[in-house]
Amino acid sequence: MSSIDVPPRLSLSAGRSAPAVPSVLAAVSEGRQPPQSAGRGFRVLHALLRLGVHDEHQLADIARAAHLQPSHASKLLKAAASEDLVEHGIRRGTYRITRDAVPLAPVNTAQTTAAVHRIVEHLREETGLAVAWHEPHFRPGRGLHLTLVDLACPSPHLRTAAAQMDGDPRATAAGRAALAYVPAELATDADDRPLSLPPATRDTICSTRIALHRCPGICTMATPVLRGQHLVAVLSLTGADSLFHDPLCAQEFAVLLRRAASRTSMTSAGREPRSAPARRAA
Repeated sequence: MSSIDVPPRLSLSAGRSAPAVPSVLAAVSEGRQPPQSAGRGFRVLHALLRLGVHDEHQLADIARAAHLQPSHASKLLKAAASEDLVEHGIRRGTYRITRDAVPLAPVNTAQTTAAVHRIVEHLREETGLAVAWHEPHFRPGRGLHLTLVDLACPSPHLRTAAAQMDGDPRATAAGRAALAYVPAELATDADDRPLSLPPATRDTICSTRIALHRCPGICTMATPVLRGQHLVAVLSLTGADSLFHDPLCAQEFAVLLRRAASRTSMTSAGREPRSAPARRAA
C-alpha cells in the first residue's frame, strides 16, 4: 500500500452542501472588519483560524494570538461555543473551530474527501469487507460521539452495522476503540455520565489495538488511528460473523486493519487532522 495523506476532519458526504455563512462570518474569513456589534468576540475566531482550523488549541495560545488576557479569551470562547462556532477539544483546556464554522476557512473539501476515500477503498479492496472511517468529538451537552466520515460497503445489508452510529459508544466496536484511548473525563454521555469500559476490555483493546462487536450474523472489528500519542480517527471492518470465527481469517483482517491505520497515522500530512490524546499507545 502506498503512503496516503491523512486528511483533516471531513464532511460525511461530498454531495452535502456546506452551511450558509452569515455575512458577519464571511467578513472574518476574508480578513475584513466585522460589524461593530460583533465586538471583540471575533478576535478569538481570528486567533483560531491563524493557529490552525483543523486542530484544537490551548486557551493560553488562543489568548496570546488574540492579544487578550486568558480570562477574557475564556469568556469570549464560551460565548462562541454557545453559538456553535467553537467547541471544547478532546484535550483538557483546549478549543477548536466547529464543523458549522469550517466555512470560515478555505478548505479543499474535494481533495480531502478523496484522500480519506482512498484509504477506505484500498482496505475494502484488500478485505472485501465494509470499511468505515470515524472521528471522535466531544461537546458539552452531547458528550463523546463519533462522526462517520466515509464508508465503503459492498453489501447493502451491512451498511447499517458498518456505520456504527449507535448513540452509546460502548455498543459499537468503533466506539469501544475510541473509549479505550480518550481521557476518562471526556468519556461521558450527553448527561455527563461516565462511559467507562470494563478494565479487562479496555486493556485488551489497548494491547491488541483491536475492538470487536458482534450482532446477529455480523461482526465489526475496529482499530484506533493514532498520530503519535493522539487519537485521530477509528478505522473499522464489518462483515459476516462466520468470517471472523476463523482464527486465521480474523488474524489477517486484524493485521490489514492495523497496518492501514499505522500507515495513515505515520504519513506526514500538509494539514494535521484534529486529534484526541491517547490513553496509552499499544
